[in-house]
Amino acid sequence: MNSMTKWALALTAALAALSAIIYFTFINTGEENVPQVAEASPDDIKVAAVGDSTTYGLMVDNREKNAYPHKLSEQLGEGYWVGNFGANNYAAMKSADFPYPETKEYSDSLELEADIAVIMLGTNDSKETNWQGKEQFRKEYSELVDAYAESNPDMQIYLATPPKAFNDADMTGDINNQNVEKITDVVKETAAKKGTGLIDINQLTQEERDWFQIDGIHPNAEGADRIAEEVEKHIAN
Repeated sequence: MNSMTKWALALTAALAALSAIIYFTFINTGEENVPQVAEASPDDIKVAAVGDSTTYGLMVDNREKNAYPHKLSEQLGEGYWVGNFGANNYAAMKSADFPYPETKEYSDSLELEADIAVIMLGTNDSKETNWQGKEQFRKEYSELVDAYAESNPDMQIYLATPPKAFNDADMTGDINNQNVEKITDVVKETAAKKGTGLIDINQLTQEERDWFQIDGIHPNAEGADRIAEEVEKHIAN
């Protein structure tokens, strides 16, 4: 192998490492991502899409049109207003590194007094740095759900299980799919106990690797559209 080839290989490896660092820094920041939404009219049925980067639409091409809440708004049509209250890298649990209850998205979604709330959190709770077992998640997740129920007793609440995390991706981050499965169980149990609606996004995505970005975690435009379709089936009257 000549020196030029060695230099080219070294440069390629360095660029790949730099890209990975930039990528993971980007997806793992705890910054608030304030949603850009138009105001609802008085007669609209207001839907609060509560969640993490899957809801926000991180990495989705043309996010303002293709993130799942925006696709949901299109599918529901006239008479509905959907607010995107997704916050990148945030978790349901208050004990997590980035707790959703500390975000502006959380307070804004409560102040909205929505008619319908779709809560899809849990992916970031699966990280080894956050995960403390099913009982701890159940306790803190239940508290989060109760906060929405208490903010508006007439609100219809739908709990959405987190999407499958595809660990065969080239860059999977620190999301743990085994913990995602445990979280999915708790979400289902919580929905049954509290009498909320349940939207099983985990089951929907089980065999759908093509719906996700290179990291195997974040939905692409097609995945966001399919998630929106599943949500629409449950909440449309």
